[in-house]
Amino acid sequence: MKICGFTIIRNGIIFDYPFLESIKSLLPIVDKMVINCGKGNDETLEVIKSLNSPKIEILEREWDMSMRKGGRLLSFETNRAMEVCEGDWGFYLQGDEVLHEDEYDLILLEMERGLKEDVEGISFRYIHFEASYDYYNPFRYRREIRVVRLGRDIISWGDAATFRHKDGSKLRVLKTKAHIYHYGWVKSPEKMLQKRREFEKLYHDDSYIEKKYREKVRYEFPNLPVLRRFKGTHPSVMKERIERANWELPMPRFRVPVFLHPRTYYILLHKWGILKGDWS
Repeated sequence: MKICGFTIIRNGIIFDYPFLESIKSLLPIVDKMVINCGKGNDETLEVIKSLNSPKIEILEREWDMSMRKGGRLLSFETNRAMEVCEGDWGFYLQGDEVLHEDEYDLILLEMERGLKEDVEGISFRYIHFEASYDYYNPFRYRREIRVVRLGRDIISWGDAATFRHKDGSKLRVLKTKAHIYHYGWVKSPEKMLQKRREFEKLYHDDSYIEKKYREKVRYEFPNLPVLRRFKGTHPSVMKERIERANWELPMPRFRVPVFLHPRTYYILLHKWGILKGDWS
């Protein structure tokens, strides 16, 4: 079984993504790692090169920002990385997604099983950390495809959240119990505001961004009432980053109980005015 990892990243330092931790978490179980690094405004490329791994192949690309509406630039560039991959499986991680070393054996077993059963993809459970490394949001999406068969008519879809056939039809998927540790919403309020301003440029024009954020100086995390304390362990590659975290959040006393479907909760909470922010 041959596995090729792939990812895309641009301005990873500006966005404060754990992109190095993401790459390091995937390297031990892949034969090759393709990294599509878009030319940006920071030292992301130099930091990736400093890993000096023989497994890594870097694609230095100029991303076409005219394609940013709806996030389609992300899937376009993901497909450019996927095209270079070779082997049985392509393993995709975004720059804020990390694997836990305790689940490597399970993941490899599931990939072997997937080959025998001729599935086209493997979907992972998600743990969405938010506002703090100590809390996660149980109401965000619960699963997504991160491993796909190579050499078939499979492409990154939409804003690179998932994969489908070129005609839009869904893949035959094996559901694993392994997790993706998602850290995209864990930043200081100041860093998160900066990240949201820059990231939304992949979806909206400059006038929209300016109107939405011009009076804000820090990000107000809107989902604090639904967050749950994390009682497990983080991937070991995240240890230093977590130790550097130095912000505090005033966690509300009110907690929303968990017994409805996540989307139902969000609709009700927004309707009642408990949540007012981005809940995608």
